[in-house]
Amino acid sequence: FWSRVEPCNTTTIIDFSATRLAMLVLVVWLAMLRAAVGGNFFASLHTNFVVNLDFESDAAHTTVQQGTFATAANAGDSTDAEHGGDVHMMSFAGGDRKFRCRLPNKHEQSSADDSSGGGGKAQLSESAKAKAHFIRSKLAPLRGTCRKLQKEYWFYDICFGRKVVQYHPQNDMRFSLGEHVKDADDMFGNGTVMESYAGGTDQRTLRILYVCGSSEANSRTFDVEEAPPLHYTIKISGPAFCKWKEQEGGRLEAQSSTDGHTELLASSLLEELRGSCINVTQGWWTYEYCYPKQLMQYHLTGEGDSATRDPQHLMGALKPGSPEEPNTVEMAVVRPKASITNPRDRRAPPSNHAALQQILEGGAVCDETGRARRATVKFQCPTNWLQDQRPAEARFASIDEIALCEYEVLVYTTLVCGQRKFLPTLAAGKQTIQCAAVPKAS
Repeated sequence: FWSRVEPCNTTTIIDFSATRLAMLVLVVWLAMLRAAVGGNFFASLHTNFVVNLDFESDAAHTTVQQGTFATAANAGDSTDAEHGGDVHMMSFAGGDRKFRCRLPNKHEQSSADDSSGGGGKAQLSESAKAKAHFIRSKLAPLRGTCRKLQKEYWFYDICFGRKVVQYHPQNDMRFSLGEHVKDADDMFGNGTVMESYAGGTDQRTLRILYVCGSSEANSRTFDVEEAPPLHYTIKISGPAFCKWKEQEGGRLEAQSSTDGHTELLASSLLEELRGSCINVTQGWWTYEYCYPKQLMQYHLTGEGDSATRDPQHLMGALKPGSPEEPNTVEMAVVRPKASITNPRDRRAPPSNHAALQQILEGGAVCDETGRARRATVKFQCPTNWLQDQRPAEARFASIDEIALCEYEVLVYTTLVCGQRKFLPTLAAGKQTIQCAAVPKAS
């Protein structure tokens, strides 16, 4: 498993050359990429490593012998050498300080798995937890929501993850099709997710199949069948339930399983935003993004129906001629870097999840530069998506003017959480990586 360890750009967070501490504790989140059944989820989601950097080890005469890590008695851990483990050299503070770091060996990793997963069934437990985690991530935008479906005579109220009711509004006929059986949720190798509902009127049962396809209102699959009698199947399409392939340059593509020929791009994950706008007011200005075309900045004058936008500036728009039809919008997959000037980024736990990036250009001319305004909009799964009380909403997380009339916008949306690249790392139990400073040359 251990082949290479990166220090997570620690020097961009703390200037170690200006710090003289006996011990500094950093938390590093590393994803363990051990594939499970079907390659659609992982047997282990995460491992949380605490890195102990001992800056005083040159005074403590730290030694490294025969590939094991040993410290003097006052270093506080006499068991490291006994456990063994691989030793790697790491550099911090721009390479000014070098450390020898002992990585946990297989025995220690297994012990950690046992303590968190419950003895000999730890691997099975990890696989089951990973599967449940990815199912939740794919269904996150639907959590707490209900949709109506009509087919022929019948209407259906579908409250995802809770219950489904069949009825007709002009009479008293109303039948429960069952309540959600959480433990029966399943996910298949092609990305399809199945929910089961049981205990309905006259023993009616239901399964909901979430399958690969478009989520755009006019092209998605949303249908119900009764076969055999009293047993129902609702089929709903969405790009979160696809098996994605990474093409050259990091481009993500999938093929719809509902019609067999529609090609989906990564931006297809955002199609439920089509035709709607999100906005936020910061001080004097209100910002509005309308998918997929434009970003506006305006000041709202007046109230109610008489309110007007004055002044109003276009901050950026799709390039003329760029694809804008459903499932064709071009976006890049990027990994945002945390900003050391942003307190929110400094406090946030490190995560390696990607974001979708859209470039908007050709905005209103900037008085200061004489050039058109432009904006970069990133769409990211929020790190707290599991606790998010508004999972179905997309919202502005930050709006920064990184240069005169050049803007960087971060939008949080659970619509992208269902694709593994965009899913934040999940914290787990801690293991220690012990690092000791290599004595400086005299």
